[in-house]
Amino acid sequence: MTTRLIDSVTITRANIYKGAARVLVDDGTGTFASFPGELETVINPTTYVAAGGLTDLGPTTEDGVTIRREAEIDEGIPVDQRATNLDEGEPESWAMEAETTLLHTDLDTINIAWQAGTKRNISGSVVEQSSLDLDAPTTFTERMAFIVQEDGQNGRMRVFAFRAAVPAVDGSEMNIQGNEATGLPLKLKLRADESIDAGSGQFGKIFEEDA
Repeated sequence: MTTRLIDSVTITRANIYKGAARVLVDDGTGTFASFPGELETVINPTTYVAAGGLTDLGPTTEDGVTIRREAEIDEGIPVDQRATNLDEGEPESWAMEAETTLLHTDLDTINIAWQAGTKRNISGSVVEQSSLDLDAPTTFTERMAFIVQEDGQNGRMRVFAFRAAVPAVDGSEMNIQGNEATGLPLKLKLRADESIDAGSGQFGKIFEEDA
């Protein structure tokens, strides 16, 4: 039998992840106060119960969750005596973000995604109801954010843990119609913590269950 290049590729199924994400953020009360050192600090890998002080943002659309990482690349220093620029291609700065569309569009979830304002209970009305202020805040609430994934076949779990996330609400749109569930776009700008030493996960960490 003829051997081909593709036959030499080692495929390790345990290293392939296929599974929907679960998006968690700290609830802002300070209950979940410290960045975790292991995945079970975020979620119990057996019972799937999230740690106290975390808010589960619920189901997402079939597009799932996208995590993006990019570097601003230095164009370098042109020098007459060299054919190429000095330091060309080195990173000048880094940026990360996460993006999804949430299907839970209750007031609490809208408030997190849109940095809306204060939620209030209204009493004495014909029906029980609440309201959410749509304010114009001058600062964003910074939260820890966690994206949890488990492969449905082998059961391995990993947690993308981010130290500081703020909503990026520029152009966020909710489409209200009769044929589709109303989705709530969520884009999180993931900030680097400059107080963390380089090499220690300034944006965060990925925790992965061993095979």
